Amino acid sequence: MRLLADEHVPPAFVSALRGEGHDVAVVGEDVALGSGDATLLAHARETDRVILSEDTDFRGADPELNTELHPGILACDTAAPAGEIATAVRRIDTYTNDLSETVLFVPGNWP
Repeated sequence: MRLLADEHVPPAFVSALRGEGHDVAVVGEDVALGSGDATLLAHARETDRVILSEDTDFRGADPELNTELHPGILACDTAAPAGEIATAVRRIDTYTNDLSETVLFVPGNWP
């Protein structure tokens, strides 16, 4: 899965996901730190990456943010163990290759 990890996603999550073979771009490396949510959504759309973030704005908390036509959002619990996040993403990737317009919670019930 191609992911864009928001800046608050722990580095351990990124390492675990990359260890599972996922292509993970990181805010701060691929997109400037402090970029607004609209910029992250635009980058995700342009590069066809699912956003991994704890930010509730991507789940509708910010009514001004246009979240239409996104390649997918994984709403993560940053207090979860990195292995549980990686397992959940692996299982999601097994079940679907298109998360467009979908918001899923990880780890959720995926482990």
